[in-house]
Amino acid sequence: MMEQLYLIPVAKSVQIHDGTVSLREARIIADDSQLASIIPVFEQELRQLLGSDPIIQSDACAMVKLHLDKSLREEQIQIKIRQEIEVIGGSCFAVSAGTSMLLQLMSDAGELPHCTIEDEPDLPYRGLMLDVARHWHSPAAIRKVIELCRFYRLSYLQLHLSDDQSFTFPLKRFPNLAKPGRHYTRAELDELVEYAQERGVQLVPEIDLPGHSETLNAAEPDIFTSGAGHAHENAICLGNEAAYEAVEYILTELCDVFKYSTYIHLGCDETKHEIFHNCPVCRNRMQQLEGGNAESLLRTYILFAAETVKRQGRKPIIWEGFSPEPGIPIPQDITIIAWESYYNTADSLAEAGYKLINSAWQPLYVTPNAGWPAEHIYSWNVRRWEHWWDQSKAYFEPIQLDEQADIIGAQFCSWENEEKNQIELLRHRVPAMVERIWNIEQRMPWPDFSARLALLDHRLMKILGDKDKVIE
Repeated sequence: MMEQLYLIPVAKSVQIHDGTVSLREARIIADDSQLASIIPVFEQELRQLLGSDPIIQSDACAMVKLHLDKSLREEQIQIKIRQEIEVIGGSCFAVSAGTSMLLQLMSDAGELPHCTIEDEPDLPYRGLMLDVARHWHSPAAIRKVIELCRFYRLSYLQLHLSDDQSFTFPLKRFPNLAKPGRHYTRAELDELVEYAQERGVQLVPEIDLPGHSETLNAAEPDIFTSGAGHAHENAICLGNEAAYEAVEYILTELCDVFKYSTYIHLGCDETKHEIFHNCPVCRNRMQQLEGGNAESLLRTYILFAAETVKRQGRKPIIWEGFSPEPGIPIPQDITIIAWESYYNTADSLAEAGYKLINSAWQPLYVTPNAGWPAEHIYSWNVRRWEHWWDQSKAYFEPIQLDEQADIIGAQFCSWENEEKNQIELLRHRVPAMVERIWNIEQRMPWPDFSARLALLDHRLMKILGDKDKVIE
């Protein structure tokens, strides 16, 4: 039945019983050392929501027990609330997600209703992307977005770390690639990696190549443009062996820093083939490849980058960017984010057997000039691709895939936005999207969901330190 408790995403099964218990006085314990880092995070959130008074650790207080049960599926959650509160999960992430559900369930006074909840997402990949290359974001701003992800049970936060405007990832071998005043230190990234891990959010770092590379080309033209400089525009030279060696180093360092990340994003979109055709070094390399064209060169790079991260035990993700035309095959163990339905449409990618993440520009993008309201996002479904651009194959009629397509989730993308605007842009849109990934079938009409969002949005703002903001 539909629960009367306010949760986003909506829980699969809720049974409400008589009675309440207070979290204002609570003792939190874990029966597994892997869960220990969740406790201080949860305690701090309770303090933020309930006020500055400390949580009383007395014999009479409620007991919150965190339990890891490997017999459950990885994201399966069981919550039992009586005088004693049990949060049980099939993984550390599931237990962490269960504590965020308690934050949503409790009243402003800290009261929890006696109830039994069982929940599990329909799809595993619930993602959000921040563009921190076009507009650099402070670590503090990224931490706020991590907290938003935790509150609404997003599983992945992608960081778009490089683009034509800046290269934000620090490198020991190439220190001049990182743009002054617009990059992170190793210490800052190490802290962000741990901060996300403690909150059950996995970071997905992205170095977007071979296109989007003006910063690299300007900093190291001999390596990345074979000496051509500006003439090589914004794609690295894929005929120069030194460029491949540099990319291997960059991706290996990336894996070292983002040590918990299952996925590494390789970019691989919006690469102008004309750049390769105009470069004699690239043309020479093309002639040695099957197909002998720029598409073959791009695919060779994708294979090289994917193998590099797979050797580190990670899974590669790329944007929709290579052509559907026959040629050098792209392995099916590379996950593809289908976004524009222009380079390679979601239906053709699904037919070819790829795992897909839906990041349809409409309605899952927000930029300084475009964005769709939460209500539109709530009416979308994870198997549909839409677009506002008349060159996209999804413009005249949305692409709707059936259940045979291997869709593992969806991702909301915030492009070109300044950090001061991020929370305002995301706070209503992201929970609407997450609801439609966690529960593929819509569980309630928009007015009911909107009322639920209003209450939880106010609570999120308190956690983020913006106590006076409420949803409009």
